[in-house]
Amino acid sequence: MSSTQCPKCKSIINSTTIKCPNCGYLIKDNPNTSVNNSIAPKKPSNGCGIALLFIFGFLILFFLIKQCSKTEDKIDYSSKLDTKLLKKDSIKNQARIDSIDKQQKIEEEKFSKTKAGKIHKKHPEWSKEDCINISEHKIWIGMKYEMLVYMRGKPNNVNTSNYGNGPNYQACWNDYDPSCFYFDESQIITSYN
Repeated sequence: MSSTQCPKCKSIINSTTIKCPNCGYLIKDNPNTSVNNSIAPKKPSNGCGIALLFIFGFLILFFLIKQCSKTEDKIDYSSKLDTKLLKKDSIKNQARIDSIDKQQKIEEEKFSKTKAGKIHKKHPEWSKEDCINISEHKIWIGMKYEMLVYMRGKPNNVNTSNYGNGPNYQACWNDYDPSCFYFDESQIITSYN
């Protein structure tokens, strides 16, 4: 059963009642009276709720913007730090390279003052190892005939032979041991005795 309020005395009465039992006011005859008014309390208007929701949304948006700007600051700081580290590494690497270059120049100067260095200066087409071996009077298979001539001077005799695969040569020095060396047109020593 629904209840209503008497417009005159404001007492709560049955909505089907035609006349207020307290004051005798005719409810059915009064067009301003609503028969279905209930006693339920009026709901508060949604204006405050909407305002609170708007403020809450604004705070969330503000918080997100702040967080994003902090991330950008961190990224910017990080990239600046990376750039500084790269510059430091670059400077260190350049110093290391300069040090290595300086050390190589020192070693190059020392080498150029040795007997092998002087040979290499005269014959830059020969490797440093070959020049060192020549300075130590070492002989090896694969050395060039001109290296032997540099070490020993001209041979006492050079013999040519041809066994069907092109000319072969034998160069002999009488005062040295080993005395005879064999090579082909490439002039690379293939054997000696």
